[in-house]
Amino acid sequence: MILEGFVHFRLSDYKETLEEIVDFAVNQFIIEKEYTEFINLLKVYIDSKEPQTKLVHLIYTNGESILLDENKNMIALDDYIFNAQYLSDISFSSNDFALNTLLTLLPQKIEIHLISIEDDFIHTLKLIFSNRISICTDCNICKTYRVLNNVR
Repeated sequence: MILEGFVHFRLSDYKETLEEIVDFAVNQFIIEKEYTEFINLLKVYIDSKEPQTKLVHLIYTNGESILLDENKNMIALDDYIFNAQYLSDISFSSNDFALNTLLTLLPQKIEIHLISIEDDFIHTLKLIFSNRISICTDCNICKTYRVLNNVR
């Protein structure tokens, strides 16, 4: 048996599969590394600035964010990006605008009212604002938004 011929012809599918797996793993590693660097840059930014507001309530339901100030008045999301001429096909969610607004306001404390389950956005906020965040699931605000959204 000629080993080189066997490897070249019989194991070509195996080699292609291994190459795809290695490419996928490398891409995942690069994405995770860039995500970690992004989080660290944002942490440095918020730690270098003085808080602009005392408290912000973030109501999180069905993947959407609503911001309230300490007097429970709605905070308009920083949506200047809406008025920009897009040069690409990037789309922004309400969570992107909520994060941008939080980075603008730099609250001393963020109280997250979880109406639905915690997901990647909440996890990212915890990483960025770490010691400024508290999670609430059973206060008057939570109960009100549960009723409004028919969540039990």
